[in-house]
Amino acid sequence: MKMYRNYDGAKHGFGDTSVSVTSTVNPDNVSAFAALRASDGAMTAIVINKQLAAGAAINIGLTNFLSAGAAQVWQLTSANAITHLSNTNLAGNTLTYSVPPQSITLFIVPPGVVQPPQLRAGGMSANTFDFWLDGQAGQKYIIQATTDFTSWLPIQTNTLASNSLHIVLTATTPYQFFRAQWTP
Repeated sequence: MKMYRNYDGAKHGFGDTSVSVTSTVNPDNVSAFAALRASDGAMTAIVINKQLAAGAAINIGLTNFLSAGAAQVWQLTSANAITHLSNTNLAGNTLTYSVPPQSITLFIVPPGVVQPPQLRAGGMSANTFDFWLDGQAGQKYIIQATTDFTSWLPIQTNTLASNSLHIVLTATTPYQFFRAQWTP
């Protein structure tokens, strides 16, 4: 229980909103659980290796979660002591780690900050209207449009390959105003 409620002696615990975890490892050998922690937005993941003699290589893919760097690693082994190990880096959105036999390993992944989107004016011709969506590469943004500032309708969803995307619309679009919003 200490791994879930007070792993560091400072009353920090596992997250309070459960999130889905899928695994390709036999759950009779290795189990995984994850949650978001409301107090700081961190993603917490616990991996329990039930095997008596075999370690396990794990890969945790973070979907719809932007991390801010290295994950803290806390571990309870058969020696019955919780140890703060060296932080581990993520490769993109994947945390890869080897857990020892008979262990419970807790990963604390800090949340990143998504750059808010900005729209920059482009140009207008007889047939097209264009603008630029500036944001953060790898993040998903929705372009919304309105004619009255009351009813906003989504017109495009884009995952940015770079920090900027050129958007071209037909000049006959009925919309006069546009905005962009980040979406997980």
